Amino acid sequence: MIDSRSFPRFKACSGILVNNSKGFFSGASLPPEVLSKPSAIDIVYQDWASNSEKHVKKNFINTCRKELDNWLFSKVLDKNMSILENTKLVDFFYTHDKNLIVLLLEHNGKTTSVVTKYLVGCDGALSIVRKKIFSKNIRYYVAIQELISGFKLDRAYFIFDDEITDFYGWLIPKGDCVEIGAAVSPFKAKEKFDLFKKKVSEKFGITGDGKIESAIVLRPSSLDEIFLGKDSIFLCGEAAALISPSSAEGISYALLSGKYCAEAFNSNLKSKMESYKEKCKPLLKRLNKKFIKSRKMGNPEDRKLIFGG
Repeated sequence: MIDSRSFPRFKACSGILVNNSKGFFSGASLPPEVLSKPSAIDIVYQDWASNSEKHVKKNFINTCRKELDNWLFSKVLDKNMSILENTKLVDFFYTHDKNLIVLLLEHNGKTTSVVTKYLVGCDGALSIVRKKIFSKNIRYYVAIQELISGFKLDRAYFIFDDEITDFYGWLIPKGDCVEIGAAVSPFKAKEKFDLFKKKVSEKFGITGDGKIESAIVLRPSSLDEIFLGKDSIFLCGEAAALISPSSAEGISYALLSGKYCAEAFNSNLKSKMESYKEKCKPLLKRLNKKFIKSRKMGNPEDRKLIFGG
């Protein structure tokens, strides 16, 4: 396994585990250091355009994303695998007979090559692997979030404001801090986030400055933009565009697609790719419903009906 960053990794992610993620961990207790407070949260949906809101009982698990990452990797470090940190995938290509794949890697300014039978791309929204074997451009947003200390919330808020974005913003409790975030279009992204933060200050009284993080997030619009791979090259998680277009939730899709990919490799079936695609069908079915929800949540009139406003 190669990763362009060093461990422990820190990434811009809310760390909320939805029900499908909770199912993945069934039978395995998450250690206390992985959990944020409150450890279980519900969601309040607010529409600032219609001045309406809806409370939804979710009981999602609220984690510290960095600690969750560390704990997950601790489970595999004693397995038969090695991790190359601070190593970038520069390029890859098939050998002349198409039986093997040659990877060009860069580490500490030096380039080296690795030969492999299979390649699994789990390299996120800007996946180098996907871009080389899949030609479609997928709509993307910039997720910006800031952790503000000295404030507490007992639930999370998902906020819709068409002046800010046609996606959504969020407030998530993290112990004695609140995570303020928004997924906005790339053009003038920081200005839009600053406006959102100003409105949050006016409506919730949350003020101050904290550490700002940002990340690119995909927002696929149909199943045609989901690409699980071909031949001996596999894609998992957001690299495959497996991410909710209505909430940008991607942890559950990453966990489950990774699991299904591993199961496909561990099976005795000749076509591991066909096995993987078959196992991923429930994820695609779930995403199809999210596409419908995304279109409704992005329409102010439809939101009024959903919120009862």
